Amino acid sequence: MNYNNPTFWLLFAAVYAFYWRLRHRRQNDLLLVASYVFYGFWDYRFLFLILISTIIDFIGGLGVAGVELPKWRRLRLAALLIGSALVLCSNVRYAALAAGLVHLDAHAVLGALPERLRDFAVPLATAAVTLAYVAFLPWLYALPERARRKTFLTISMVANLAILGFFKYCDFFVGSFVNLLHALGVQVVDVRLLGILLPPGISFYTFQAMSYTVDVYRGDATPTDDLRDFALFVCFFPHLVAGPIMRASTLLPQVVHPRQRRPRDAEEGLLLVLLGLFKKIVIADNLAPMVNMIFFQYGRGGHLPTGPESLLGLYGFMFQVYGDFSGYSSVARGIAKWLGFDLIINFQTPYLSTTPSEHWRRWHISLSTWFRDYLYIPLGGSRGGMAVEYRNVIITMTLAGLWHGAAWTYVIWGAYTGVLLCISRALGTKEVRNVAGQRLRWLWRVLLTFHLTCSSYLFFRSSSVPAALHMGARILTDFTPTATAGTMLGLLLFYAGPLFALEAYTEGERHLERLFTAPWPRQAVAYAYCVLMLVIFPAVQTHEFIYFQF
Repeated sequence: MNYNNPTFWLLFAAVYAFYWRLRHRRQNDLLLVASYVFYGFWDYRFLFLILISTIIDFIGGLGVAGVELPKWRRLRLAALLIGSALVLCSNVRYAALAAGLVHLDAHAVLGALPERLRDFAVPLATAAVTLAYVAFLPWLYALPERARRKTFLTISMVANLAILGFFKYCDFFVGSFVNLLHALGVQVVDVRLLGILLPPGISFYTFQAMSYTVDVYRGDATPTDDLRDFALFVCFFPHLVAGPIMRASTLLPQVVHPRQRRPRDAEEGLLLVLLGLFKKIVIADNLAPMVNMIFFQYGRGGHLPTGPESLLGLYGFMFQVYGDFSGYSSVARGIAKWLGFDLIINFQTPYLSTTPSEHWRRWHISLSTWFRDYLYIPLGGSRGGMAVEYRNVIITMTLAGLWHGAAWTYVIWGAYTGVLLCISRALGTKEVRNVAGQRLRWLWRVLLTFHLTCSSYLFFRSSSVPAALHMGARILTDFTPTATAGTMLGLLLFYAGPLFALEAYTEGERHLERLFTAPWPRQAVAYAYCVLMLVIFPAVQTHEFIYFQF
C-alpha cells in the first residue's frame, strides 16, 4: 500500500472522515488501527514483528525510568504477545477459513487450520521466551538503579538488533561465508539460504523504537505507561516505512496530548502532499526506466552505454533517488499536518551543498542525525584526536551503508562516503554561502560536491562492485556524444528542472510560506504546473518507494 496507490487514499479518507469528530483518546485508537491495517496490508504476519519491538521497548523504557509494571499488566502483555503469535504466525489460511465458515463447510474449515506441530513453532517459542522474561522481570526491578537501567537498555538494544539482523542480514552473511569457502577451495558446502522475506520499513521502526529506550536512559524523553500511545508512536502510519525517523521527545508528546486544528495546516499539508506526489510520480517513476536501462546493461554485459549516456544515467539516478526519498517524506509530513501532527523536515536541498559534511546534514536528516547521535558520538565522535575521529566517521558511514542493504555494494558505498568525509575534514573544507561576491565559488563547490556524491552512488545503485567500477571507468574514458544522451538530458531537464527551481525558491520545505504569501498568479502557476504534470505525465509504470526495501 503506497502513497501512489489509490488504496492508500481510500484508507486515509475513511480515517479522516471520522478523525476530527472524535475525542483525543478515540483519535489515537483510530490511528493505531489504521496504522496496523496499513502495515498488515503487505503481509499480516509482519504485524507480529512490530508488536514485539513495541512491547520490548515499552517495558524497557519504563524499566529504565524505574517504573515497575504490576504483575497483572505483565501477564496481560505476555498474553497479548503469545496470542498475537498464535493468530498471526501459526499458518492459519484465513481466506480459506472465511470461505469455509460462509459456506458452512466443516472440511474446508479444518483444512484451513494448522496441520503440523511445526506450524506452532513461532507461538511456542514466543510463549517460552515471553513467560521466562515475565518471570525474570521482578529480579530486574530489584537490581540497583544503575544496573537496572543498563540491563533494560541492553535487553532493548539486543532484542531489536537481533530481530533486524536476522531478517535483514542472515542470508547476506551466510551467502558471504559460502562464497569465502568457495574462494578458499571448498566447493562442496551444504549450506542453504533461508530466503527470508524482508518486512517493509523494518529498519525505520526498529531504529525509532530502539531510540526511545536510549532517550529515556539519557533523560531526553519521558516514558509513557500507556501501551496504546506508545504503539502509535512506533507505528504511526504516515511515516512508518520510510521515515522521517522521529524521536520520542518530538513525536510522543504529540501522541499523548490532545491535538487541535491549526490555521494553514490544511493548505501546507496539501502543498506538501502535492510536492511529494510530484517528486515520486512525475520525477522518480519517470526517470526509473532510463536509469534501469543504463545500470542493467552493466549488470548483464554485452553492448555498453557510452560515457555520456552512463553519466546521464547516474544523474538520472541521483534525481530519481531524491524524488523517491524526499517525496515520501513530503507526503508523510503533509498527511501528518492534516492529522494535527508535525514531522521534521527530512531533506533540505542537499544537492546545493558545498561540502560532503553539509550534504549529509541536509540528506535524510532524521537518519543522518540518528547515526550521529546513537553511533558516531557514543563511539567517541571527534574526541580523542584526528585519527580517532576519522576512524569513527568511517565506522559510522560503513554501518550506515550496511543499514541500507545486505550487499557489499552498500558496504563499499558507506565506506567510500566515510573516506570522502574524512578527506574533506583533513583539507579543512569550509561551507560557502550563496551571497554576493562569492556566487561563482559557491556554484563551483556545489558542482564539485554533487559529483563527489554521484561517484559514491555508483556503488549504491550498481548490481555488483565490478559493474560499478566498469561504469565509472566508462564515464572517465569514453566521451562519445550520442542522440540517446541528448534525449536523456532533455528528459532530466523536463522532469526535474522546474521542481528544483521551486525548491531553490522555498529553500526546500523550510520556507513554504514564500509560496503561500506570493501573489496569487505565482501560486496559481505553481499549483497548476504540479497538478497538470501529475495528470498528463504520470509514469507508465508505478514503482515502490526505494526505501521500502530498507
